[in-house]
Amino acid sequence: MNKHIEALTHSQHKDLRLSKITSFSFAANISSVKLSLSELRKASLYYPIVFLKDNPTLPQALLSLEPGKNNFIDDKGNWKVAYIPAYFRLYPFALAAIQNQEEKLALCIDPEAEHFKSGMGDPLFTADGKLTEFVQKILKSLEVYQKEIALAQALFKSLDTQGLIVDRAYKYRVNQAEKSIQGFKGIDMKKLHTMDDKTLAEYVKNGTMKMVYEVNDSLSNFSKFIAPV
Repeated sequence: MNKHIEALTHSQHKDLRLSKITSFSFAANISSVKLSLSELRKASLYYPIVFLKDNPTLPQALLSLEPGKNNFIDDKGNWKVAYIPAYFRLYPFALAAIQNQEEKLALCIDPEAEHFKSGMGDPLFTADGKLTEFVQKILKSLEVYQKEIALAQALFKSLDTQGLIVDRAYKYRVNQAEKSIQGFKGIDMKKLHTMDDKTLAEYVKNGTMKMVYEVNDSLSNFSKFIAPV
């Protein structure tokens, strides 16, 4: 998925047709996905939301404990729960930095996506070479998504600078023996609650506190990865 993205151009992609694909098989090998700010509440109902050690301020929905596996897709490519992360809903479109112009993002596609393989469906460009209304809506959605990713990271970075994003573990019991899932980062709730009133009030005012509880409460979803005994 998104291994071969290309900037969308009329000259190169004018003949492509986008067909509606209901299968999410293209995401079957993805074990985590980044989340935007507005996704946290809905995502927290179904997925553990964690921070990975290589990017400790980017909230991600964990889709499996095994690399290269997605527990939320069945054998027919159906998504098993009600909320599907935006990253997958927006595919095969994406925004990516333009080479040598990292501050600018270009609308890109994955030309090898199943959505384009039938040769049938909706064009990406109008007769005069402009983006169709549907593609323009996708572009706007991607721009909002990208801004919300940056905003979420900024808010969590403020927590990280306070030493509030730390190594975490999800503990559970099997036959009276305590086990744990480790290797991720989360929010140090005990330390958070010892912060001064001014800082806590600011976190409440700017929405950080709501976001913190959504992330922390989501960890109960680790239970979905534990086989019953």
